[in-house]
Amino acid sequence: MPAPTTLTIADVMTKNPICATPGMTIRQLATIFAERRISGAPVVGADGTLVGVVSRTDLFRRVGLESKDVAPSFLFDLLNDAIPASAQPVPESLLTIGDFMAESVITAAPTDRVADIAHRMATHKIHRVVVIDGQRKPLGIVTALDLLRVFPA
Repeated sequence: MPAPTTLTIADVMTKNPICATPGMTIRQLATIFAERRISGAPVVGADGTLVGVVSRTDLFRRVGLESKDVAPSFLFDLLNDAIPASAQPVPESLLTIGDFMAESVITAAPTDRVADIAHRMATHKIHRVVVIDGQRKPLGIVTALDLLRVFPA
């Protein structure tokens, strides 16, 4: 593998990222995260362009905001249908990804240098960058772990 100073984002990104949509429910998003073993996803509009980003942290934070009495296991119980709709702090169907996704997204182009994006991620204290094309359609995603794999120990 080339040195980190010459690598581009295209060299390290995960191509064709799993994307969420603003209308997805918490349950749908949590299921995707669990099944695909991911912790975040770009959010795309009906035309496939990037409109936000959502992470597992956002998901837990949103559920925790709804009720001070929510146990940390709430989302897992929700996914397993262990909590009837009548006992949910906020009806799950009323909350969508569009309610809590981050609309301000740090992005990268496939030709950006890995070192530059690593610096941008550190500066903004983020764990993932969405790689987009000229029409703001997601091409890939780069996480902090992806970057750690290319820098020498």
